Amino acid sequence: MPKLEYLVASFVLLISIGANAAYIEILNGPPTAFHVERDTKKIKKIAPFMPLQIGDKITVRNPPKKSQHICDKKCSITLALDGGIFKTLIYADTQEKPYIVTATDSTNVVTGVMNTFYVWFHRLWKNDIQSLVEVNTQGDNTHKIPLSMRLFKGNNAKLIARERALHLAWHGGKSPYQIQVSQKGTKKVLWDEKNIKQSEITLKKQLITAGRYQVIVNDARGKTVIGEFTAVTDIPSLFQHPETQIIEQSNLSALSKKTLLAAWLAKQGGWHFEAYQKIAMIAGYYPAQLVKQGLERGKRPTK
Repeated sequence: MPKLEYLVASFVLLISIGANAAYIEILNGPPTAFHVERDTKKIKKIAPFMPLQIGDKITVRNPPKKSQHICDKKCSITLALDGGIFKTLIYADTQEKPYIVTATDSTNVVTGVMNTFYVWFHRLWKNDIQSLVEVNTQGDNTHKIPLSMRLFKGNNAKLIARERALHLAWHGGKSPYQIQVSQKGTKKVLWDEKNIKQSEITLKKQLITAGRYQVIVNDARGKTVIGEFTAVTDIPSLFQHPETQIIEQSNLSALSKKTLLAAWLAKQGGWHFEAYQKIAMIAGYYPAQLVKQGLERGKRPTK
């Protein structure tokens, strides 16, 4: 398909999916705390970045006592409306009647992209809530979990070669950890860090040239995991894909754009590691945290 026709087709796809008027930005609480209804039917899978349509009804409920520790003070849902307006709803706002999504002046042309991701965000959100419940009821048993590094699952991780810091994470094992990153086929060791207390690290800037690299993590019990990635100098055309341009030119918040772009990149074969680099340093924004945790656990969006 010629480039112009492809671009037009992408725009048609993105703006033709329902009468979208808003999207869910943040969910603070377990799934049982929220009820979203469309055409008298409950939507079973809600999540950050789920597009909302005109007439959707939203109710915030008080969660069961066993789940109340998950909420920060009160369960809430934050909606991003067109025009850069955000609205946060708590139980008191919808106790007597649900909040109804109404029409706005403009159409959010990025909702088509969101439709391809919100099911993945729903799964990430449920997994995060479940892990919080387990920590609360069973305690943190991370040290009993075997050491693993699922960030490199599939052995096809790619990274753009340049001078850059490197964000890495692993799971389980016992601290302190030791990590070494070296270029395969050479004696070049870029990073060799010892006595790491946490299961993630940001390594200081180094020049990463094109080639194959090996990441080795050892824990206090002598267990070892190895991951590999390939650094490339040729930036593929996917970085100028029409969908990424639509996201960048949309009226989404800066954090939403970064998060959605990282999610989109993670969906492109092998580029989940580059996507992780883009998302790892975003702090305090729950959707970004979900993407970060998901990629660390080897949970990636499917094509």
